[in-house]
Amino acid sequence: MKAKCPACLLNRIYQECRMITEDEKLINEIVEIALEEILREFRKREVNAVASTKVHRIVYSMLGNRDPYAEVKRRANQISMQVLPAVKSYVVRDDSFRNAVIASIIGNSFDYGILDHQVKETDFLDYFKQEFRKGLVIDDVEEIKHLSRGRVVYIADNAGEIIFDRLLVEEIKKVGGFVSFVVRGKPILSDATLEDARFAGIDKVADEVLTNGYGAVGIIEDELPETTMDRMENADVIISKGMANYECLSESKFGRIAFLLKAKCEPVAMDIGVNVGDMVAMLRWI
Repeated sequence: MKAKCPACLLNRIYQECRMITEDEKLINEIVEIALEEILREFRKREVNAVASTKVHRIVYSMLGNRDPYAEVKRRANQISMQVLPAVKSYVVRDDSFRNAVIASIIGNSFDYGILDHQVKETDFLDYFKQEFRKGLVIDDVEEIKHLSRGRVVYIADNAGEIIFDRLLVEEIKKVGGFVSFVVRGKPILSDATLEDARFAGIDKVADEVLTNGYGAVGIIEDELPETTMDRMENADVIISKGMANYECLSESKFGRIAFLLKAKCEPVAMDIGVNVGDMVAMLRWI
C-alpha cells in the first residue's frame, strides 16, 4: 500500500454504500470500521488488493448485500456488447493477436471507484478508437504470443472488460494455446464472475473456466482452489489482467507472467515506470 491507497479505498467504500443504502447511521458505522481496518493494513504495508479484499468483505457483510456492483457490471457488459462488432473490426486487421491484446487492455478501463479514473460509459467507442491509436507504452506482445502456444492461464479482471477478453482468448486458441480462464469465485467490486464469463461466451472458447476461490480482489494464493493453483504452477505463461492482479502477482513465485493493464492510478504507474493512463503488455520472468 502506498500513501494514496487508503484514500482511494475509502472513496470506493463510500460509493458502494451509496449504491445500496441511504441510512446515514449505517454508512457512518461502515466508514468508521473500514477506516480502522484500512489503518491496520496500511501500517503492515499489506498488498493493496489483499487489504481491499479484507475491507470489502467486512463492508458487504455490514451492508447485507453480496453484490453491490451488480447493476454496474450489467451495464458494463451491455456497453461492451454493443460496441463489440466495431471493436472486432479493429482486431481483424493485419496483426490480430496484437490488436486483440490492445482491445483487451482498453477494456480494462471498466474499473469503478478508483480516484482520478472515470469510466467512459458514454461514447465508449470514441474512447476505444482514441486509445487504440495510442497503442502500448510497454510492448512485449511478440514474446507473449510465442508463449501462448502452450499452457495459458488467463486471469480476468472486470465485467465489461471480459467481453473483449474473449477476442484475445480466440487469438490464443488460433496459435495453439490451451486456455484456463480464471474469474472471481464470488462477487467483489466490478470484477468478473462465472456469470459474466458465461455472458461473454468465454465458456465456449476457453478450454476451461476456473475461479480464484472466495472472490478475492486479485489473487490470494492461500485461497486458490487446487486446480487453479496447479494450472498456474504449470503454465507456460500467466496472462494477468488489471491492476489488482498485478499488485498480487508482481512479486509472486509463479514464473512467466504477462501483465496486461491500463495504469489507472499513480502507485501502480510509478511501480511499473509509466504514466497514469498508459497501456502496457509487459512480460516478467519471476
